[in-house]
Amino acid sequence: MKELIGFISITTILLLFLLLVFGLFRVALITLPTSAVAVSVMLSILYLFRIHRIRRLNSHGTLSRMLIVQFDGQRLHWDLEESQIELYAKAKLATCMSTMLGILSIWLILDIVHKRGAFHDLARFSPDVKLAISYAISGIVVLVTLIKAKPVETLKDAIWERASYLVCQTNTQLEKIQELRSLETAIKSIAYQLKTSFPADFKTEIQEFVNAHKKEVLSDTTELNKLIAENIKRAEEDRIHLEKANNHYRAAMKLYTVVAIEVNWTGSIPLIKEMEYDYEGLTSENLKSLLSNRKWDDFYDIVNEIMKDLQRLRELAIKYQEEGTNGYKKETDEEKAYRIMEISSAVSNEEIKNAYRELARNYHPDNAEQTTLGIKKLAEERFKEINWAYDFLKEIRNFC
Repeated sequence: MKELIGFISITTILLLFLLLVFGLFRVALITLPTSAVAVSVMLSILYLFRIHRIRRLNSHGTLSRMLIVQFDGQRLHWDLEESQIELYAKAKLATCMSTMLGILSIWLILDIVHKRGAFHDLARFSPDVKLAISYAISGIVVLVTLIKAKPVETLKDAIWERASYLVCQTNTQLEKIQELRSLETAIKSIAYQLKTSFPADFKTEIQEFVNAHKKEVLSDTTELNKLIAENIKRAEEDRIHLEKANNHYRAAMKLYTVVAIEVNWTGSIPLIKEMEYDYEGLTSENLKSLLSNRKWDDFYDIVNEIMKDLQRLRELAIKYQEEGTNGYKKETDEEKAYRIMEISSAVSNEEIKNAYRELARNYHPDNAEQTTLGIKKLAEERFKEINWAYDFLKEIRNFC
């Protein structure tokens, strides 16, 4: 403002000096106060408009439209949108009004002094010419004032400064946000152990709430803290359910490992196929999706059913092994070979070949690539037994 007043003063003095040079002392005396009044009127209008605009920023509805709010998971970050600042700083109406009032004040003052004969002196110019010169000089001062004042730019700077101050004063403290972050980390850790994805993204929900309620959040974060508290409650419930589901699932997989060893030692194809069916059920995406959809009871029901079936298979495998052990000492190599091949001694050589091909397909080690190392090892041992039995029968029955 000081620079503007200084520039206008210097410009006015130079113009008046020119008038004095041309012997228009009376015109200079009249033009000086006239220009000062016009400039004062213009600057007053612009200043009042700027005060009005800045004070309206204290209304959070106005300020919220200019803000970009980002939530990084820990706190809110406020920034000003430059395009909104520029839009709010439009001063066409104030500029036009100040210019019109400035010109009007010049016309009124000069018209009054002209009617009272202030321009009648002994100079070589007529009163009308002097009036025109005074109008021209005053108009130039008004134009210079308008150009130098830069109403839009100065208003924009003032609004930006005030808005930045209000943003810095905004209460952005979020209670218990760290607790919510800890719960999210725990949920993701359990989901990783279960090898499944689980919706634990509170950040997006909070960001959406802030975008929809910027006006309220600017002055008070009570509602936002309520939302965080609700998220904490839901996250804690999810963590408890997931932890329970994870423990239950780990128990089922542990049982499966025990049963798999015992069943594979029996060499019984029906038992092995049932066991593989249970394994597919435990590792299926459909089972894991129940957790993502928070269908806890359905998850427990399915896992419990699989565990019951695994327990049944375990009992059958133990019984099968006991029966095989009781008769093992009386079993000859030929009887053992037929038992391993799961055929009777009355079958033909061609049927032995077919049985071998079927068993080789079922117990080839390559088929156990996706299972545990222990089960793969059992499959390799079983495959060796089948090859031994087949070679033994080929030798004693003399076929190729």
